[in-house]
Amino acid sequence: MSAILNRVILASTLSLFTLVTSSSEFVRAQSNEPNPKTAISDSEYDQAVKLLSNYIKIDTTNPPGNEKLGALYLQSVLKVNGIEAQVFDSAKDRAIVVGRLKGTGKKKAVILLSHIDVVPAQASDWKYPPFAAEIHDGELWGRGTLDMKGMGIMELAAMLAIKRSGHLLDRDIIFIATPDEEVGGTYGADWFAKNKKELVSDAEYLLNEGYSIEAQSSGKAKYWGVDYAEKSVLWLSLTADGLAGHASMPMSDSANNRMIKALARIADNPPKMKLLPAAKQFFQSIAQTEASPLKELYNDIEKTAENPSKETEAKLAVDKLKYSMLRNTVSITVLKAGYKTNVIPAQSYAELDCRLLPGVTPEEFVAEVKQTINDPSIAVKIIEWEKGDPSPYDSDMFRAIREANAAEGATAPVVPVVVPWFTDSHWFRELGIQSYGFEPIEVDAEHLATMHGKDERIPLAAFRRGIDRLVRILRAL
Repeated sequence: MSAILNRVILASTLSLFTLVTSSSEFVRAQSNEPNPKTAISDSEYDQAVKLLSNYIKIDTTNPPGNEKLGALYLQSVLKVNGIEAQVFDSAKDRAIVVGRLKGTGKKKAVILLSHIDVVPAQASDWKYPPFAAEIHDGELWGRGTLDMKGMGIMELAAMLAIKRSGHLLDRDIIFIATPDEEVGGTYGADWFAKNKKELVSDAEYLLNEGYSIEAQSSGKAKYWGVDYAEKSVLWLSLTADGLAGHASMPMSDSANNRMIKALARIADNPPKMKLLPAAKQFFQSIAQTEASPLKELYNDIEKTAENPSKETEAKLAVDKLKYSMLRNTVSITVLKAGYKTNVIPAQSYAELDCRLLPGVTPEEFVAEVKQTINDPSIAVKIIEWEKGDPSPYDSDMFRAIREANAAEGATAPVVPVVVPWFTDSHWFRELGIQSYGFEPIEVDAEHLATMHGKDERIPLAAFRRGIDRLVRILRAL
């Protein structure tokens, strides 16, 4: 692996200060002259494309990961550009890279976070090889282009552009790339927060993945979604005990029968809607970007959420992601019972994956589940609780994102979003760092489906805009 890494690092190092001459491969600006709509030059953009291409070619599929190759590559780029960078081993062949660009120190630092690992890709399913980083029709193809090596290079390129400008920001910029995000972060952000948190003790803000700019199929932005909160994760177990018996003599109160009735009540009676102030702002802001009937439902979201009919619920549920912002959710995920067809088992077991809105405690939600089940003979226990504390959405980070948005004419609103998944941000929120998920590129439904799927790719025009936006956000912050 070391020989492969050396070749990759050598190739990338040679290209760092060399303009890529085959400009027809890239989506290029018309001129190198200063342009109020672009924060980086053509040469900086070309270098960023080359950096991403080389990064994609380093296979960091998790499992097993092998992210140290990616960490050393990123470290080499930072060092060549005169930025202090360290690599920390978190496990065999797994590592974290941390670089810092000094500012004036007038304000606390900002962290640019990304993860190095990617999910598996079955090459035979792809139109183009997933680790070849080929460019076709103005798009760079490869596993990780969207999730999330593309974001990592956008962050890196923005940091380098600021350094080359010679302008000192009021804040240090801390670049962190971690392994193991795709399977929980044990050897990545979790390890860093436990073992190297002193490196970010002066940080106030963090920018990471979490949400992007939702776009129409034409590529036009509908809104800029900024993840200010992630739902807390609550995993529950349900256990029903009873008598075992011969299946030829049914028992109406068997463990299985009681469990089935309990789960049916859970499935048929989802938690009631709960409209957070941020969610109200989100739905009312994006209402005009939607077609009927969602346009009307979102515009009058308070009335919609107050006492929705089954018909209204069905209309809202068409967009599962946005729908999840309106309530706590429960998914029945694990069922275990029985070992032989002609034996009634003495125990029936199930597990639930619950995602809770900010402010909801596990105790109050467990009480709600028990009330829904309405069967005290079924034991409900907590398997896991991961609390996701929200960050304020009236912060300087939000204002900086809005300022970058205004520089483009503010045709798409900037809105706070609660996401139902966990990212590495929660490890840093626990350290008291205000953390936000915002990928500054337009992503339509077609491209969104390629994340963790086949044919993942990033439009290079959007990639360039993403770097521009990050530069503006950092300057404004």
